[in-house]
This record gives sequence, structure tokens and C-alpha cells, in this order.
Amino acid sequence: MKLLCITGGSQGLGAALVDVYQGLGWHVCEFSRSGSSSGHIGVDLAAGDAASVADQAFSQLASQPWEEVLLINNAGMLSPLAPVSAISDEAITFNLNVNFNSAIRIIAAFIRHFGDTAVPKTLVQISSGAALRGYGSWSLYCASKAGLEHFIRALAAEQSLARYPVTCVNFDPGVMDTEMQAEIRSRSTAEFPDVGRYIARKQQGLLRQPQDVAAALVKRLAASPQGGERYSVEDVL
Repeated sequence: MKLLCITGGSQGLGAALVDVYQGLGWHVCEFSRSGSSSGHIGVDLAAGDAASVADQAFSQLASQPWEEVLLINNAGMLSPLAPVSAISDEAITFNLNVNFNSAIRIIAAFIRHFGDTAVPKTLVQISSGAALRGYGSWSLYCASKAGLEHFIRALAAEQSLARYPVTCVNFDPGVMDTEMQAEIRSRSTAEFPDVGRYIARKQQGLLRQPQDVAAALVKRLAASPQGGERYSVEDVL
């Protein structure tokens, strides 16, 4: 059997990916606060023990004879969506714990436990256009996405020298019709000056469905991705 481990699989793209891979017969281990799938493991990615929960799960899973192993780091949050001057230290810490610190620690735990497993292994970091372009009031989200993209590139270079390397890639899912998009559209122009453009995208029917993006990612991963590369849904759909 093949194994998928995924963070943030309770809604949006994450939930769509859980459905797709379970439908393909994979064993799915999903990490989030509120997931409901059969492989759900409850974890608060803002908490200090989030990585230890994943570490324990990986330790148990790595002892089993998988045909293939895939980690999709999908969890992320946009809030606080505000100018830097209006963001408290506590909110900064909370956001970076979810978007950056826990992500790196979970990836590191995955590498430690599955690194010596001699089967095909892939790590996908779900990225964003915010990794390449700065948006006002999105400073923390932009910084985390950019940092993780570069982390994946560095990890890919490191893994290229490993005996049983993990193929590490970034994937930009584009703009989807998710709760995060609804959150963006609910903000005032004072909170997010570019909100009008996102409202117009929804009105014009330009948002992809998470199920379509999930199918595109599955297709892209089936086509032998190269470690260190940045792929986009635009390359597939």
C-alpha cells in the first residue's frame, strides 16, 4: 500500500487531496485540528507540541512496508490580514508557528523517519503566488511562503546527495474557491487595499475548485517531478 501524510486536510485543497488519494486506495494520515477522515490525527499546528505529534506518527508509520510515501505540507493561515503596525507580537508568533515553524519541524521529522526507506518518496510544499510577490497586509503569509519555497529548494539540494533521496518540490495551486478566499473578500480596503480585485475574481467565476486543483497535483506528481522545482497548476490545467 502507498502512504500519504498531509497537513491541513480538513478543508479546501487539503480535504480534496484526502478524498482523491483515499479514492486511489492510499492509506492517508491527515494532521489538522478538525479533520474527520479515517486517518485524522488531531493536532494544533500553532502549539509547541505539534511537531512531536507528527514525529510519533511518523515513527510508527515508518516501520511499515510502504510501496511509496508522500508528504504534502498544505496547512496554512492568512490571518492576521493587516498592516504590520497593527499586528501584535502574539499574533505574529501564532501565524509563524502555523505557517513556518511547525511546517519545517514536521518536514524534518518526516525526513528523519523515512530517509532510509528505499521506496519512492516525495515531499510537496503547497506554495502560493505570495511566495513570489509581496501583498500589502499579507506580510506574514508572504514571508512564510517565500521562506518555505527556499527551504524546499535547499532541502532538495541536500537530498540529491542522499542514498535514498526524497524528491522535494513546491506546487502553486493558484487561486481557489476556499474559505481563505472568502476571508479575503470579507475585509475592508483599510485592512486589505486590494480586496476589490479578489471580489471581482469571485464574481467573474475565475476561482478554481479545490477538487480540480487536487486532480492537477496528482497528475503532476505522476509525471516524475524533479527535486527542487516549482510547479504550478497552470502547468497542468
